[in-house]
Amino acid sequence: MNSSADDDIRAVVGALKHRAAAREETAPALDSVLDLVANDEAEIAVDYLVNTANAFRLPVRQDEYDRLLSAATRLDYADGVTEIDPTLLLPDPDGT
Repeated sequence: MNSSADDDIRAVVGALKHRAAAREETAPALDSVLDLVANDEAEIAVDYLVNTANAFRLPVRQDEYDRLLSAATRLDYADGVTEIDPTLLLPDPDGT
């Protein structure tokens, strides 16, 4: 278990859930990502999170992408993050 990576994954899931709710949508698959993290399956959670973002067309801010990539790197699973559709990446809110 890598609690730091788990925390980063949870934070990105929270942001995506918030973004989906703002569009008046639900993405129940994000709850499954949290379940995977809780069950010590963080590598699978990263893959599922990327697939969920792509399938539900959930935008990912650059800082969230970086946080997810950092978590995946700690888990030795960084390649999975690169599968996020680049058209979903948003700049950071502060313009950096």
